[in-house]
Amino acid sequence: MIGFETLAAVAVSTGLVAVLDTVAPATGLGVIYLLAVLFVAIRHGELAALVSAALGVLALNFFFIDPRYHFEVHESSNLVALAVLLVAAVVVGRLATAARERADEAEKRARIAAVREREARMLAAAASSLVDGGGLDTQLDSIRNSSPTGPGEVRVELQHAPMPRSNEIAVRLPTSGRPGWLYLVKDLSWTKEDQDRIAEALAGLIDVALERERLNAQAAEAEATRRAEIVKTAVLHAISHDLRSPLTSITTAAGGLRDEGISSEDRSELVSVIADEAARLSRLVDDLLDLSRIEAGAVDPRPDWCDIRDVISTAAAQVRSRHGDHPIEFALPPDLPLVRADPVQLERVFTNLIENAVKFSPFGAPVRITGNASGGRVTVRVLDRGEGVPRSERARIFEPFVRGRDPAHGSGLGLAICKGFVEANGGRIALQTSADETAFAVTLPLSPQPALR
Repeated sequence: MIGFETLAAVAVSTGLVAVLDTVAPATGLGVIYLLAVLFVAIRHGELAALVSAALGVLALNFFFIDPRYHFEVHESSNLVALAVLLVAAVVVGRLATAARERADEAEKRARIAAVREREARMLAAAASSLVDGGGLDTQLDSIRNSSPTGPGEVRVELQHAPMPRSNEIAVRLPTSGRPGWLYLVKDLSWTKEDQDRIAEALAGLIDVALERERLNAQAAEAEATRRAEIVKTAVLHAISHDLRSPLTSITTAAGGLRDEGISSEDRSELVSVIADEAARLSRLVDDLLDLSRIEAGAVDPRPDWCDIRDVISTAAAQVRSRHGDHPIEFALPPDLPLVRADPVQLERVFTNLIENAVKFSPFGAPVRITGNASGGRVTVRVLDRGEGVPRSERARIFEPFVRGRDPAHGSGLGLAICKGFVEANGGRIALQTSADETAFAVTLPLSPQPALR
């Protein structure tokens, strides 16, 4: 192919010189051969250009310089012209070859730059997901979606054996954790060096992600162990203290009832003690069972349309039956919309909140219950004027067995149960404090209500 194009270029130049031979001297027309040399140099390099220069000088000498059709030169001027033509042809060939090499080098550098940019974007996406706290799956997805030519052009799979598709190249990832493979689309023209370089970089990022997941799992396991120890200690404390107190009272009262000389008034009082302490014991056992279901994720609410005003009124009535006539003020708007939630669980939530507020309110200071609807949610607040929750306990107030205000009151399960039931019904509960009031706010989402027929 190179020889054919070289001969063709010299032949075409010779034809042009023959056409113009009658209007210009042959030595002057030799510049046409320089065009052939330039063409060959650009196409095929310096050696082919030198050959075309030599052939052009020979053709000019043989066909157009007297004596024609002989490789002889009688006049020194013609000899000089041929020499100058040869030198010019060689110089033109070298210059054209140098320009061609520079263009090739520029093209090569441009290709390398494009490859590096492609690699950088891929690695930056993977590193960004790692820095942002994304897990390993997130990181692998970011690699799949970071190809400059479209998602799926590059993918990584953590598996023992390679499973490339028909248009992919499989490259082993030198990971130290789990075996993996990098798959590159063949059409993107990855060189072996490119493949190894990007595989090594990705393997480093994947190893970091694997180590991060391992450390996170260890930390989560340690935290779970710590919390289990706290809960176990608290349960033991509840059993040893909170359960023992009512049992002691019941045992003592039962022993007093055996006394044959006991008066009817004392007998009635002892029976009342047994009933009250048995009810207290039953509530504590129910709290422990509810907490175990919440911790196990088995709350299983049964949602229905609830009038939040009715639920709160029933809860307040239960609290009054246990704690007498402590004042409770209702400031709920009459048009408070219905919510879709488990009415039994909501009643338990508000019973606990109102009972806590009554316990910690000063004598005669009313507990206030307010509510409003906005932003697609209903919020109910239970407020009291007690001493408030210590600042050091506010972050943990909804954890089991945390007695935020007075360790002598309650088992520390009520607020944890409230949080579990509220969140199981799609809501949230929060502590809100001010200079003279403590409030627990329960927020529940509003659902589209069915049309009345």
